[in-house]
Formats: sequence, structure tokens, C-alpha cells
Amino acid sequence: MIELPDWPAPNGATAYLVDFGGFLVPLLGGRVQRLDRMGNRHRLSVSLPPLGSEKEGRIFVQRLKRGKTEGVRMEYPLLSFRPGPCGRPVVDGADQGGRLIKLRNLTPNYAILEGQPFSLRQPEGRYLYSVDQQTLVDGTGKATVQVTPMLRAPTVDGGEAEFAKPMIEGFIKGDEIGWEMSLAHNIALSFDIEEYA
Repeated sequence: MIELPDWPAPNGATAYLVDFGGFLVPLLGGRVQRLDRMGNRHRLSVSLPPLGSEKEGRIFVQRLKRGKTEGVRMEYPLLSFRPGPCGRPVVDGADQGGRLIKLRNLTPNYAILEGQPFSLRQPEGRYLYSVDQQTLVDGTGKATVQVTPMLRAPTVDGGEAEFAKPMIEGFIKGDEIGWEMSLAHNIALSFDIEEYA
């Protein structure tokens, strides 16, 4: 897994929820039903400001080239949102599934906000989630949080929940990676990361 540089930060990003579910539409009328499937995940389309060709551009291009086959990881943009002192949250119990996850080691009385992103660090990699509704951590530092999308792998007790610095991890989408080299000796880059699970 290739770690992309923290600097320069993206100057633009578009986030997507990739949906593997569908709708069952009756041929003869009737109520449409939603069929949810496990495996919904996030994709992030990223653009970077012009990079100097001598160092930043060279390093970023090389890491993207390697990441095409090895996968990449980068910080998920929070824009002006600051998570605050959330503690050192971890999963509270193994083999959880569905849309609820139990956490411990949070800062007591910390408010986890609706829409707040976080990544769950598992042995096989990271998974990006967002919180469905505001949840107040209890006085012992525990909370049960409803998330989107559904949990995609059984949880591991003690797995880190990254609220302070959520990460997206996956593969570079597309058949090729391209970069623009200008006469001003800058490199322009844009790419898509899609979670692998």
C-alpha cells in the first residue's frame, strides 16, 4: 500500500458513494423495493494544484504509478471541519456487522456528528464510513454508532477508528495514469481512488 504525500493537499475533490444495490420494479405495478447489498464503498476524484517538477511532482507521479498495482492511501478531505479531541477510539467487540458499530476509548461526552467521516482500520486495510446520526459518547467513553455504508467485513476487537484523520484506501481507477508537464516546469495531476472493498 502506497502512502500519498500529505503536501500539497488537493485543491479539489469530488466524493462518491458507489452503490451495488438496486431496485426491484414489478412488471405489473406494485410497490418498488430497494435491494441493498454489502459492498457499497467510496470513490474520491482528486485534483492537485500545479506541482513543481523537480520534487513534489516527481514523487507524486512515482507513488501513483506504484499505487496503480499496489493500492494507495491518502487523507480524506475534511475541508473546514475539525473533529476535536475524540480520544483514541477503537472497535468494542469482534465480528460486528450491519449498520451499527460499538466503539470504546472515545472522549467521554464527545459528540460524534451526523455526516462525520471516519475510517476503520482492519488487518486487511481501511474502510471509510460516515455517521448517520449524531451520537453522544457516554461517560465511560463508549458509543454505538450507525454508519453508511454497511460494515463490509467482520470487525476486529481493538481495531482503530480514525476520526481525527480519516483515510481512504484503494486502487487508482482507470486503465492508465496520465500527468501534464507544462513549459512552466509544473506537473498537473488528477486521479480517482476507489476503495477496494
